[in-house]
Amino acid sequence: MNCKECNNKGHTLEADYQHEVMMRVQCLDCLAHENMKQELSLRLTKVLIDTSQARMAKLLSDTLIGLIDQEDSPDYERVFALVAAKNKESLISLLQVMA
Repeated sequence: MNCKECNNKGHTLEADYQHEVMMRVQCLDCLAHENMKQELSLRLTKVLIDTSQARMAKLLSDTLIGLIDQEDSPDYERVFALVAAKNKESLISLLQVMA
């Protein structure tokens, strides 16, 4: 999302005439957007909670490969190495970083 209020800084500057300073005030549009994303994530989690482990694993695998494929220079060898080592935590961390 490109915020028109704060240019994605997360805050705006507002004058405090009582203390004669400029104050950083949290951008309400960005806050509302973050709250909406968290609410959507929670609702999506509730819907997907009963999905089988195999189906979720396939979905995560396809998502990770899709994200890697979108990079300018995809590093498939890194993923092959993590899969060969069965390093689940590193694969999950990679997915979190890529997303």
